[in-house]
Amino acid sequence: MADNKTTLDKLKKYPLASDLDDDEYLQQLIDDSWTTVQADHIKPVKQEEANRMLALSQLNVDALVANGGVQSASHLGESQTMFDWSDGDPYMNRYKDLVDQFGRSRHRGRAYSRD
Repeated sequence: MADNKTTLDKLKKYPLASDLDDDEYLQQLIDDSWTTVQADHIKPVKQEEANRMLALSQLNVDALVANGGVQSASHLGESQTMFDWSDGDPYMNRYKDLVDQFGRSRHRGRAYSRD
């Protein structure tokens, strides 16, 4: 399979990654998500996008965990807003769409035949 991984430069164009100075961490996310993209057999034309969406999804989860699941907060007013997962992670939703359209979804199973 051709190496259609996303790059640090492309990932850093997104707000989730643009402020991070740890390129080693970001590259590890790219490499780890690339393994999943390959396992899902996404067609080469969409591999880079799928790799980017999956890495961004992990960054999204990491950011929420680092903030204790709080999406917004105020200091003196003591108000917090907990993150609402009801619509799902938009990056993961896009990745799942790509798997459904251009890959082999693990949720569909496989058919075997014997002669």
